[in-house]
Amino acid sequence: MKKRNVVGAGSLFAVWVIAAFAARPVATIYPSGPSVPENLLRIEVRFSAPLSAPLDLEHVKLYDSAGEAIADPFLDLLLPSADGTRVTVLLHPARVKTGVGANVALGRALRAGSMVTLVVDDPLLARPARKIWRITGFDAESPQPSRWIFDPPLQGTRTPLVIRLEAPISSTAEDLIAVRAPSGQHVAGHTALEDGDTVWRFAPLQSWGAGTYAVVVNEDLEDPAGNRTGAPFEAAVASQALDVGMTSLAFRPLPGSSQRMR
Repeated sequence: MKKRNVVGAGSLFAVWVIAAFAARPVATIYPSGPSVPENLLRIEVRFSAPLSAPLDLEHVKLYDSAGEAIADPFLDLLLPSADGTRVTVLLHPARVKTGVGANVALGRALRAGSMVTLVVDDPLLARPARKIWRITGFDAESPQPSRWIFDPPLQGTRTPLVIRLEAPISSTAEDLIAVRAPSGQHVAGHTALEDGDTVWRFAPLQSWGAGTYAVVVNEDLEDPAGNRTGAPFEAAVASQALDVGMTSLAFRPLPGSSQRMR
């Protein structure tokens, strides 16, 4: 009689469980840096693949340093991206903004000098996602593109353009910075935030040419506290916001070897 290899039911089940969890998305939490201001407004959760059902706010919790859940920190409205790979979670604006009813009655959910932990434990994830932040003081300063420091790329290569932003920007604002070619056309490429969201990196799909390029910053670019370019979140009335429009910052790729990083 011919022998057959038989795999036990327990082994098959274990293989199925491992495969099922391996196929589930992994979540990453932003801001990615170690600290956030006490007036943090915007949190983003990114998934390696879309969830099979929308994220439920019941599975997003904020804990203080004693492990106690912070009561009612979030606005009861999640903002998913069109492709389902990102969800924005807003700390309740009425608790964040100075002098508003909920801010007066409850105070901010975050207190300077403390530590908090955000946990996203949706069962559709491969594993819960956790992020610990140290809470710093109030941030009322808008992003200042004029202070950004450029590391220019090399002509004839696809070396990334690297911009040091001085302070973190919101991860949701990553794509509100674009590159314009000397011809005036949009330069296609891939963007990424690094170093606690304080560095913006742009890798072009085609090699850099000669001439003057420009980095164009959308006026809606925000930092994690909701401060926009020329429009701090705490501005009491719309007239206090500056009409800055788009910001354009010129740079020139450096002469370099066309053989590098093709």
